[in-house]
Parts: sequence; structure tokens; C-alpha cells
Amino acid sequence: MISETTPRTQASTTELSPQEALVCLLIASARADGSVSPHEANQIEHVAAAMRLFGGTSHETRRSIFTAAAERIRDQGIETVVRAAAAAIPNELESTTFAVAVDLMLTGGRMTENEQRFADELRGALNVDGETAAKIVDVLAVKNAG
Repeated sequence: MISETTPRTQASTTELSPQEALVCLLIASARADGSVSPHEANQIEHVAAAMRLFGGTSHETRRSIFTAAAERIRDQGIETVVRAAAAAIPNELESTTFAVAVDLMLTGGRMTENEQRFADELRGALNVDGETAAKIVDVLAVKNAG
């Protein structure tokens, strides 16, 4: 499901920063339905800018992080990057990352089958327990219903 891109280069051993890992996971979440719309890209940028994880970063720094994340996905493939990015998310941000990703996927009011499958895979990769994940999805479904 996640392997929508074919890696064009060998996987890099460069570790992801927590910021780049979050952006990679958000881009992958937005792509779960096939592509990243301009609205989704804008939403990712605004959400990241508002997070404490990006506190004190300039617009240029955030742009650089977004560019690096997009290039990593293009070069290494979504599946490889999602695994590495999930591992790079600090434990205290695993549920937060899952919630932000689900919120992004629910922007249209509901998740497609591919998005639901990706959300399940992401929940597992981020070690978010099923009960917490269900609560997150329920609340965000209400938030995005209108």
C-alpha cells in the first residue's frame, strides 16, 4: 500500500531529525490517497509551523526541511522513509504525530480505503495503541465532519 514510489537511489543511512521525520510522515499521509494536493501541502506547512517541535525555526529552515523530506521520499520510496521516520519520532510525540496525520487525511471529511490502511500501518509504526488511535480518529472525524 505505501510503496507508491520506486526508490531511485540507495537508501541513505543519514538519520532523520524529529522535524524531518514528522514532515516525511505528513507527506506520506497526504499521499495515501494518491497525491498531495496544494491544499494539503499548505496545511502541512501551517501545522508544522505552529508546533513546538518547530519553535524558533525560520520559514527558510522549514522550507529546507520540507524539501529534504520530499527528496528523501522521492529517492528512497515511501515505505522505507515511513519506517525510518516513525523510528525517529520521539516517544512523547508518537500519538501527536498520529493525530496530525489522521487530521490531514480526514480533511475531506472521511478517509479513503487507502488512507485507512495507511493510518493502520502508521499507528503500528508509531506504537500508538488501538484504544488511543480509535479515540483520536473519533474526535478528528467529528472535527472534520463540517
